[in-house]
Amino acid sequence: MPELRFIIADRLPERELDYLKQNIRPEPDLKLVVTGKNNANRRAEFSLFPPEDSVLISTDGHIISNMDQLGMATLGYIGPGGAENESTGEVPDDVITEIGSQNVNCNDSTDEVTEGIEEQGMQAAVMLIEGLEEVDETFLLRAYERKHGIPWTIVTTERCIVREITLDDLDGLFALYAGEGMTEYLDPLYEYEKEKEYQRSYINYMYRLYGYGMWVVIEKATGKLIGRVGIENREACDGEPELGYMIDVSYQRKGYATEVCLAVIGYAWNFLEFDKLNCLIQKGNKASECLAEKLGFMFREEMDLDGKCMKRYTISKSGA
Repeated sequence: MPELRFIIADRLPERELDYLKQNIRPEPDLKLVVTGKNNANRRAEFSLFPPEDSVLISTDGHIISNMDQLGMATLGYIGPGGAENESTGEVPDDVITEIGSQNVNCNDSTDEVTEGIEEQGMQAAVMLIEGLEEVDETFLLRAYERKHGIPWTIVTTERCIVREITLDDLDGLFALYAGEGMTEYLDPLYEYEKEKEYQRSYINYMYRLYGYGMWVVIEKATGKLIGRVGIENREACDGEPELGYMIDVSYQRKGYATEVCLAVIGYAWNFLEFDKLNCLIQKGNKASECLAEKLGFMFREEMDLDGKCMKRYTISKSGA
């Protein structure tokens, strides 16, 4: 599995470089490197860093496009000043590790490129950022993981890991849904191959577009998939986010659902910066109603949804 070793800041404004130097605290095996001072050395600069081990933050769409094609995770900086306010920082001597040279086909950024090519290059980035105020090691690691198809770990609790689903989880997912009563109030999965394609699209689009969705719950002690929990936007909730959850029958009444749901609610408040969550629970599902109330959700209304009577519960970050 690839491992992040280099954070490359390329032609960033001085204020953003100062922020990185002051706030990013790389581990001993993770280096922060500044590039872009000398046009003549552009090819040599990037040849030092294996694309599969690096994250690039750059104002240069042409460089972003080239490095993306080589397999490097890239972030496009589009903040005030952009490429016009270029860095003049040198690469510190104690930052670069001697790792050998690679053939990096990276044209000098002094080449004249059209505005269309530049915009197209920026589109190759994993994401575009307007500033670095919220960029930290976790943010950069997640950009790196997204590029390399590594599932994000969302939260960890005393007994569980909540992470993004992968296609390797399908057998565990089908085992979960096969439990007695698991689909009494939930839609069943598709047949295997159709579900596989659905989950492939979900991973490629839902996670990339929103950064959240339905995740899997893994028991730390056994590595077993024991449930699902997550946040999705529901039209029935006026487009507001909804918390969903399910736990394997053999793990119910042991506090697992409460444990992971509380952690995900905290994630919604502190990381996703939501101020409200909904729960839609089919009338008669007493276990889910009790859990929602235990988590702090309040009943708001009943509604008809696809011929089913659903009860809507809400919780606010402010507690109001």
